[in-house]
Amino acid sequence: MSRLKPFLSKDLVGEAELGYVNEVARLLPEVSGGFCFECRMEAGAPRVDYMVCCMRTDGGPKALADALEKTREQLTGPLWDGVRTFSREWLDPQSPLARVPVLWLEYDVEGPMALPKPFAFACVQPEFGQKPPGSRRASGASVDDEPLQLTWRALEAFQGGPVRPAIARTVSRCFEQLPDFAEVEHVASLACRGSDAVRMIIGMPREEVGAYLERIGWPGSRAQVEELTKTWLSYLHFAEVNLDVGESVGPTIGLALPFPEKPHEPWAKEFLQRMVDAGLCTPEKREAILQWPGRERVPLTGHRWPSNLCRTIGAKLVVRPDAPVSVKVYPYFECRFSLWSDV
Repeated sequence: MSRLKPFLSKDLVGEAELGYVNEVARLLPEVSGGFCFECRMEAGAPRVDYMVCCMRTDGGPKALADALEKTREQLTGPLWDGVRTFSREWLDPQSPLARVPVLWLEYDVEGPMALPKPFAFACVQPEFGQKPPGSRRASGASVDDEPLQLTWRALEAFQGGPVRPAIARTVSRCFEQLPDFAEVEHVASLACRGSDAVRMIIGMPREEVGAYLERIGWPGSRAQVEELTKTWLSYLHFAEVNLDVGESVGPTIGLALPFPEKPHEPWAKEFLQRMVDAGLCTPEKREAILQWPGRERVPLTGHRWPSNLCRTIGAKLVVRPDAPVSVKVYPYFECRFSLWSDV
């Protein structure tokens, strides 16, 4: 964390919040998949959460299993038992979960805590990031295809038992109603937040978002969402939608926002200024976002060769019916081994 402080404005992550995150980070696996903060952008919202990405191709399953073994006495309870069950199956080449390419662990960091609660997201697309989503119609994709089967097994591991039938029906409907060129990307149990609902992250063509939400029974306004996608997602062809799915689809959704690796590009600066003008972001936090992205070569403890510390950023628009929209940003960082300083 000390290497990040020169780039991490206190307007984005305060000293106290960084201290809370440090307490959690010490318990996380050492992985090359990367880490990120979750920051609220409105005024008077200092809370910062923390996430770690474990990737199958970068030794994530073994790193996660080792970290869970080392912290067995500290990280206890049903939520951690679920992550351990997932971890064991992720390492087992005979398990369907061995096909999961990415696992995200998020921690809600509300202050000093003795026992962080994991919010685990499994990617259910085995080829995620390797190629764009294909046509479901052309491929004949159905609700019996692999992503749905991975969804059931991952949730069963996280929760310690099958998804309740009423919730399973709603999850299945979200799969059945997917538009062409859409896919369910990640799923998570909301048990860490006291709910038996399921978080689903779904990618789809931007112009399909409003109609899809209407088909699955989202209780919000289709017109509002279509206006928001037109206003804030016009730079995108493909949108990511966060849903909370229980016996019905929950009212709060998230929409991933576009953000380039080089935020000083004119369109990005204009985009951020529109956020400020709309009251979604303070001017100070806008400048903190602009300060974050970049990369530099750094020596890491225990490594003989310097690594590239790469810093990028993501963002999400949070939509709640009958409430103002808000924005979260995700300052992301990872270390990449390289013989060259610019790779």
